[in-house]
Amino acid sequence: MADLEAVLADVSYLMAMEKSKCTPAARASKKIILPDPSVRSVMHKYMEKKNEINFDKIFNQVL
Repeated sequence: MADLEAVLADVSYLMAMEKSKCTPAARASKKIILPDPSVRSVMHKYMEKKNEINFDKIFNQVL
């Protein structure tokens, strides 16, 4: 009977580990995809022309 309980404990542990892979914390660690470098350089030049190279304009947030 103790062997059966040990197996059940192992299975439930493995199922919990498998389930935790799908939690938001695991998804948040995914790599952020940056835009194509050519798009970045074009936007940088455009914002430079308009003199808008600052945090507020780029991220739409005030520090």
